[in-house]
Amino acid sequence: MTKAIFNIKRLVAAVAATATVVLVTHLPQEIMPDRLEVSGLDKLEHIVAYGVITLLFILSLKNSFSLFSVVILFFAISAVGAVDELTQPLVNRVASPIDWLADIIGIVILLLTCLLYASSKSRASPNVEIKNKS
Repeated sequence: MTKAIFNIKRLVAAVAATATVVLVTHLPQEIMPDRLEVSGLDKLEHIVAYGVITLLFILSLKNSFSLFSVVILFFAISAVGAVDELTQPLVNRVASPIDWLADIIGIVILLLTCLLYASSKSRASPNVEIKNKS
């Protein structure tokens, strides 16, 4: 029997958060509140949303956080962001490469923060592996 890579409950939360973000970005623009139309706020929302998604996927990992998991998470979550943007015209929304770039910025900020944290923990105690609690 193979060892589970993810904590299932945490993985469900990460997938649910991702689905919620994709759902919200596919709501027709005309039903979105006007107060969300503040210049630049849209990009900040993308950064925060994809940062949270990334954090939830990191927390769902059962094994130690590694460079390999960083690469996989980066490409997988970036691909979700790309598909999210590319499918928005199907619901009369505008696909924006700048929005996708904001998604990637949120992903990278969280991944780098977690890598730096794991690195600082391993330097402080070289014989201790950083693991998520199940």
